[in-house]
Amino acid sequence: MSLLLSPATSDPNDMLHLLLVVFSVGLFAVSVGAFVRRRGNRYLFLMLAFSLLCADQVVTFYQELYTGGFLILIPYVDLHLVHFLELLMMVSFALALIVPARGLNT
Repeated sequence: MSLLLSPATSDPNDMLHLLLVVFSVGLFAVSVGAFVRRRGNRYLFLMLAFSLLCADQVVTFYQELYTGGFLILIPYVDLHLVHFLELLMMVSFALALIVPARGLNT
């Protein structure tokens, strides 16, 4: 249990990963604000995509700090969690581009 709570690496890239987490949280906050103002389908899918980007960066940061860069697997299906989040993020961005615009002010 102590391995989960203490960093396993002190790689110089850890600061870069921290900045990626901070910027992805910022992008997610901006996308939430845009969705609240516009209430369109495209903004919903963009907000979902940025939330997945944020989750992806948080998981990557955790992997770098606490597992030494080893990828976390989803049990029973043996998929890498980060790659699955990236796939969902790309699908959400694609839906934001493809789905017809509907909402208050599109």
